[in-house]
Amino acid sequence: MFRNEVSRLDAITAILCIESSMTTSTIVDSMGNALHSNFAESPDQEYAKQERLILERLSLRDEFPEVISTGGSICG
Repeated sequence: MFRNEVSRLDAITAILCIESSMTTSTIVDSMGNALHSNFAESPDQEYAKQERLILERLSLRDEFPEVISTGGSICG
C-alpha cells in the first residue's frame, strides 16, 4: 500500500519482520525462531509488549511516552 507518511505501526512491524528473519536478533532477543513459534493468545497485547521493547531498545521512550505508560496501541 502506498502512503506518503509512515506510521509507528509500520515502523515497528518492519523491525519485527527483519528481526524475525535474522538468526540472532539484536533488538528483540526474546522472539526466538519464527519458524518454530506459535501464535500468541492475545496478539494485541503481544504487539504492545514488542512495541515497548523495541522503543526502549532504540532509546525512543521519550519520543512516545504514551506507549510506555498505556501499554502500547495498535493505532500507530
